[in-house]
Amino acid sequence: MQTQLTETSGLTDRVSADLKHFGFYGPVPLLSPAECTAVEEYLSTPDAPRPLTWFKGHAATNAGVHEIASRPEITALLRPLLGDDIVLWGAMLIRRLPDTRQVWHSDMETSDPGSRAISVWIGLRNTSSTSGLRFVTRSHLFGRPAQDVAAEQNVDRFTVTDEQLLEVVRKIDPAAQIDGPDCRDGDMVLFDGRLWHAGYNSGTPGTRTALLLQYAAADNPIPMPLNADYAWPWKVAESPRVPTVLVSGSARRSANRIVPPPMRPLKEVPMAITTVAKSIAVPLAEDATKRWRAYPQFSGRTAALNIMSCHVSVLSAGHRPHPPHTHEEEELLVMLDGEVEVELADDPNGTAIRRHHMAPGMFSYYPIGQHHTIHNVSARPASYLMFKWRGGVADSETPLCASIFKPDAAVVEQKAVAQKLLFEQPTHSLSKLQAHLTTLRPAAGYAPHADPYDVGIVLLSGEVETVGAGVRAPGIIYYAAGQAHGIRNVGAGPATYLVFEFHSPLTADSAKQESKKKGDLVRRLVRRLSKFAGRRRRR
Repeated sequence: MQTQLTETSGLTDRVSADLKHFGFYGPVPLLSPAECTAVEEYLSTPDAPRPLTWFKGHAATNAGVHEIASRPEITALLRPLLGDDIVLWGAMLIRRLPDTRQVWHSDMETSDPGSRAISVWIGLRNTSSTSGLRFVTRSHLFGRPAQDVAAEQNVDRFTVTDEQLLEVVRKIDPAAQIDGPDCRDGDMVLFDGRLWHAGYNSGTPGTRTALLLQYAAADNPIPMPLNADYAWPWKVAESPRVPTVLVSGSARRSANRIVPPPMRPLKEVPMAITTVAKSIAVPLAEDATKRWRAYPQFSGRTAALNIMSCHVSVLSAGHRPHPPHTHEEEELLVMLDGEVEVELADDPNGTAIRRHHMAPGMFSYYPIGQHHTIHNVSARPASYLMFKWRGGVADSETPLCASIFKPDAAVVEQKAVAQKLLFEQPTHSLSKLQAHLTTLRPAAGYAPHADPYDVGIVLLSGEVETVGAGVRAPGIIYYAAGQAHGIRNVGAGPATYLVFEFHSPLTADSAKQESKKKGDLVRRLVRRLSKFAGRRRRR
């Protein structure tokens, strides 16, 4: 009998009791027929985002999957079992052809006897009593995965019948049964990550599809399988690590690699950015009422980034624009005038807040999901510039964390152009974010060229000319990927500026494709020349 998911139904208690005793609970209605169709179509389209790192990595790249996985109806049932801090570590669409069966198995990632993990299986199409999941009840308490026991007992998991398997498991626990919930499309089943289970599709004319979501307590480590067949004995890959997304609580005590939730698709395709070069008139006019005012500079897409925007803002003395908050985008904040404190926190309430003083020329980086705000602690207005962008999804295990940078002046020496690398590291949406400080001596510069990545420049001192425009400090210059540009110091003294290179996975993929095309062309030419040379020799 189906149970309606309501706050007053006492469902949470029943789910917890059955999961602890039997290892599973269901069915529980979750999705409407229209939602089932939409989810399946969205996950099946060729344009769907690719999973991050491995085949179960859809949780980190697909906003539609993440939206379902973080629904309160699900997380409310998980918290009594896993605690407040929960990560989503696996998500995938499962298709089961008619008259086929998945072998009995335990999920290697959560098979450890002490594992605290729950999987949520949601039927999407052709789900029925004979087309769903079956479980060995109480097998989450056996302390051993199905593959281990099968190997010891010389049982072929590919051919064993349910009756034969039941004889084996009742030697471990006489109370064990083989059971499965009677599900329909839109129903979900929750089961312990250690439970022995198998998928079936019998008596259904079409393919059965389902969405599998796999959760764990944040401090419960999830290993990466070395082989996708989950054969015994287990083999664990040291790297890469499984990407996990926080869906409840805090990641402060996480034992896993945490990645930000996937970004929602843009509602409208923004206009493309053309090269920008302009001076910024400081001090900026304040807003006497809001005590904070933003001046948009540009916004749009480029060949490298889905969207890049820039604004300069003025913050009145003693004010902060908002409590700590987060963005779906990454951000760089560059101080232009005045002094502030950047505040970094673990949540909107300011838990574990860290304050960092910033003066002109300093800059800060905020990754996706970092709670932050800015506070003018001085007696006069403060002005700053902000880059905000969305790129692809960079598969990095060492993304740049929230950071504050205080560049020292570049050493001019006798060189016409002096550069000092500040950092170079991947982020969650960039294959590489690089920052360096450059100083040009009077009349120095470089000739026009084009880069495959976007370049943002903040002029800190001096006067330069670029793409036919003059820019005085403080100034903003932006070269979109593929646009030719050069720069020259036209002032009487040195010109110093910060340079940010935005290397997106989008451009990295394009470069790989272009390289492959060139390589294929070269190989075809070599084969043709070889054939031509062979014919000449035979003559």
